[in-house]
Amino acid sequence: MTSALLLVKISWRNLWRNPRGTLLTVLAVGLGLAFLLISLGLLDGGHEQTIADGVRLGPGHVVIQAKGYQDTGSDELLLPAGVVSTIEGFVQTGTMKQVVRGVSPRLLANGLLSSSANAAGVRVIGVIPQDERAVSLIPQRIVEGTYLSNDRLFGIVLGAALARKLEVKIGSKVVLMTQALRQPDTETKNDARVEMQSTLLRVSGIFRTGLQSVDANIVYLPLFAAQKLLGVADGRVTQVALLLEQEGDSPLVARALQKQLMGASVEVLTWRESLPMLAQILGLDHAFNYIMNGVILAMVGLGILNTILMRVLERQYEFGVCKALGLRPRQLAGIVIGESLALTAISLAFGLALGLSVHHYFATSGLDLRWVFRTGLPSALVFDPILYSRLSLNRIVWSFSIVFMMATIISFYPALKAARTELPDALKLL
Repeated sequence: MTSALLLVKISWRNLWRNPRGTLLTVLAVGLGLAFLLISLGLLDGGHEQTIADGVRLGPGHVVIQAKGYQDTGSDELLLPAGVVSTIEGFVQTGTMKQVVRGVSPRLLANGLLSSSANAAGVRVIGVIPQDERAVSLIPQRIVEGTYLSNDRLFGIVLGAALARKLEVKIGSKVVLMTQALRQPDTETKNDARVEMQSTLLRVSGIFRTGLQSVDANIVYLPLFAAQKLLGVADGRVTQVALLLEQEGDSPLVARALQKQLMGASVEVLTWRESLPMLAQILGLDHAFNYIMNGVILAMVGLGILNTILMRVLERQYEFGVCKALGLRPRQLAGIVIGESLALTAISLAFGLALGLSVHHYFATSGLDLRWVFRTGLPSALVFDPILYSRLSLNRIVWSFSIVFMMATIISFYPALKAARTELPDALKLL
């Protein structure tokens, strides 16, 4: 025990014989750990925001639609009103009520929106305003006017780019023209079912998401108006979107709904299945960031190896004298490993303090990407210009542990060099 304490004392003193080199190593390793924590926090935060914005601009965490809709995209594939009622009743029971944040039936179709100045092809989404507020991001992105309401049955909400193209503003009148939906089991000889329909609407709100594909193509109107325009009776809709409290519950909720709707001609998809492109982008981003983090760890490891190895090579005579005085090879190795562990401990403490401090700032104030991308944001990855860091305890423990283990393993090689010091060669350095 006394011998071990003596080796620790010697290791600590040796560490500060070259304070400049020690501080530079602490700075390099600490910055490496801090950068690792910051990058992981921004990565997780960015992915969390991207998923949250993506599902709220799309079909939600879980979507229920007619079987075959995901592959064909046919607007004629509709859910019966009975299925919609079953879904709404099921999510209000038991555990589902605690998991599901919002449920919104939607009716989708293509149409032509025209004003006195211009016309444009649009994607029509009919919604129940109150239900859609709990699921969609659009109500939070209104920049002019107000979102849809139940007392304005013929209002319409459109994107800023579309409003600019049509040269309309709040209160302007627009005409929406579309083809009435024909059910697959309906006789085609009924011409009234496939004729063009049009309705006069008044612009009640304009939104801006930053995504050109959304701001220039999507329009929202009340579900009642959409069903009347498209000739859809009996409360049929295209899909039912569910927004959950936690993204990780998506598979659980999807399986529960599949079991509940067994026998019905429907498909229940999680956001990874309904938005495969988004899932692929996030997967590639994850892979790229892990490669970058591997490069950071490699640089940190090489810094530790270089520092400890140079210390050993510069002290060959010292190790020779120690060996001549009776120190065993494992004791010499213990001194080097002790120095390495002490250096790593100081570096990790510094890196942890710095990394968590910067993470706390980004978690509360956020990283404003508008300062980085002055000409425009990369809309494929981030919808919100303010990026907030999210760093779990598991991430912190993983980062700390991997750097510590790497530093410990790397110190074995310099320790082995010290343990193999040969007396004649070492003492010749005198």
